[in-house]
Amino acid sequence: MAVLRSRTLRLSLLFAGYASGLACAPEPAPPAVARYRVVGQWGGEGREPGRFHGPQGIAVDGDGLVYAADAENCRVQVFSEAGEFLRAWGECGEAPGQLLRPMDVAVGPDGQVYVVDFMLDRVQVYESGGAFLRAWGRSGSEPGELSSPVGVAVDGSSRVYVSEFYDHRVQVFDAGGRWLLQWGGEGQEPGRLHYPGRLTVGPDGAIYVADAHNYRIQKFTPEGVFVAAWGSAGSWHGRFQDPVDVAVAPDGELHVADSGNFRLQWLAADGSYIAEWALPAAEGPRFQSPAAVAWHPAGRLYATDPAGNRIWILEPVKGGSR
Repeated sequence: MAVLRSRTLRLSLLFAGYASGLACAPEPAPPAVARYRVVGQWGGEGREPGRFHGPQGIAVDGDGLVYAADAENCRVQVFSEAGEFLRAWGECGEAPGQLLRPMDVAVGPDGQVYVVDFMLDRVQVYESGGAFLRAWGRSGSEPGELSSPVGVAVDGSSRVYVSEFYDHRVQVFDAGGRWLLQWGGEGQEPGRLHYPGRLTVGPDGAIYVADAHNYRIQKFTPEGVFVAAWGSAGSWHGRFQDPVDVAVAPDGELHVADSGNFRLQWLAADGSYIAEWALPAAEGPRFQSPAAVAWHPAGRLYATDPAGNRIWILEPVKGGSR
């Protein structure tokens, strides 16, 4: 139990969120500037269907359904694009199919759902309806072993990419869990990582990693070759404080969950700043903070807010000049 407590305390520095929820009505019509527009939100703290306790990773499948890793409720919940609860699976435990701290979720091209568990150091795979299929991983730092995985992404060939918080690396597996390769390692040089957050597959097939404690987003080929990086520490435009996730739109523009700055940032494909959205303040001195973000084919973004125990729907509005 001491190990579990230690992991939980360290994890909270990046992913736990900071405050209680706040309902928000849709914003008025946007002015003619690039900005995010709030379309809706749902959730609230609880264990009932459609409510959350520390929601983390989020994914959208080819039909537009939304999957959320409800971390402290030890389950995955599935919603319509409007936020209507459809189904859930998972319970707290260590047996096959059970979850202890699901931190991210991804949907493969065949509709199978991949979930990484921070506490259990494993990847589990389910049918879209929640039936358990298979699992792999054990604690350790050797190839194929896992050390507190926080992110998972699946490409069009069903290759599975897993980011590890404590081993500062990305590992790649086939759909059955066979180890293929890895890259990263602790450091600040291009291609190295320092407590990475989540990762995603871009429309060009590249892998984008939220390199949280290096305060940047890094782009790699599927084989792990470094391509580019954007960002540095700070709160000004295009800078980050613990970026923990990134979504990439079809045109290559980036949407970053800049958790330590309590905002989403919208960047052009070359990393230049376009716009941002700071989540609203809760009552009291603290603010809500995004943990994960996913692109929806309808041109919207879905962002989890573990502090407020809810999911936000945002629309990037290009408007006038940047």
